[in-house]
Amino acid sequence: MAINFLRAFIIYIFVILAVRLMGKRQVGELKPHELVITILLSAVAVIPLEENSMPLANCLVPILLFISMEIITSVISMKSLKFRNLIQGRPIFIIRQGKLDQKKLKEMRFTIDDVIDALRQKNVFNIEEVEDAVIETNGTISVLPKAEYKPLTANDVGISVKEKGMPVTIVMDGKPVSEYFNEYKIKDSEIELVIQSVNKKTEKIMLLTIDDDGNTYLIDKEI
Repeated sequence: MAINFLRAFIIYIFVILAVRLMGKRQVGELKPHELVITILLSAVAVIPLEENSMPLANCLVPILLFISMEIITSVISMKSLKFRNLIQGRPIFIIRQGKLDQKKLKEMRFTIDDVIDALRQKNVFNIEEVEDAVIETNGTISVLPKAEYKPLTANDVGISVKEKGMPVTIVMDGKPVSEYFNEYKIKDSEIELVIQSVNKKTEKIMLLTIDDDGNTYLIDKEI
């Protein structure tokens, strides 16, 4: 039993490291070759868990090979546009200047229901409001609304808006956070001053952030 647990733990850590090497992507954002590697990793990782007599090397070596292939493919894709188009495909317009391209839909085996569903996920409930729509290489859809349906911006109405910058996390789940982004580190003394300013105990805070203007946002910890 202990051996099975150890094998499972080693495979678990190894697969996590392998996925980290592939980079940060959600499942829906994977390119075709990345999705293939992910499926192969899952399949290979399960085999030694089912066959206890199989040496772990029979699992770890193929995983290393798959990840090496993924890294090599990614590097070549960065250097060669033709190779990138071959492996990943190209974005395709399915709506251009307000007109639905039914020929492209047939080529991609997309139904009109697929298009409408994808538009709803982009908060577009009327296809008439769409100027351009593109199917990206990962299968997601990008939508450009017609000018009359775009939300107004500060620039449209001639208003000057001051940039506040991205809020920095100070406390998360009752614990101080000195380094939330790799390149930005906050001194412990600064964290303590911000916590004192909201008059709360650290362990009672679910989330505390501060922006460039010194404005804080606080969520109390309920439990």
